[in-house]
Amino acid sequence: MRTLTIKRKKTFVACACKMQVYIESFDGTGTEINGVYCRKLGELKNGEEKSFQIGDDSAKVFVIADSISKNYCNDCYQLPEGTEDITLCGQNKFNLATGNAFVFENNHTPEAVENRKRNVRKGVVILVVLFVVSFIVGFLIGIR
Repeated sequence: MRTLTIKRKKTFVACACKMQVYIESFDGTGTEINGVYCRKLGELKNGEEKSFQIGDDSAKVFVIADSISKNYCNDCYQLPEGTEDITLCGQNKFNLATGNAFVFENNHTPEAVENRKRNVRKGVVILVVLFVVSFIVGFLIGIR
């Protein structure tokens, strides 16, 4: 067993939201995030630092806002295999397309970059659909 410590830097972006911390679950149960089954470790408030006990295996850590937006408002970090404790840091970044998602610092792996690009694409599609539906509903109400 080792300790994973995650610090959420204090920022005005998404300051009222608690972020949910998940880790990859190898038994095929739990919440599915981007096709990976995960179990919840805990929550992080704005400016909070928490430590969690995790296994020695390589695993992905996800930070999401909630279960509704988990597939486009998230960031992941691939933990290496080993026994040494790990400390990660990050903060919520302003981006309407991703719902002001939490972003890990110094996480520029190709997988993380591709995940962020995919999240932006999904978020833009959702925003466009919401805008079109809102426009149509407003237009129909205005005609009457």
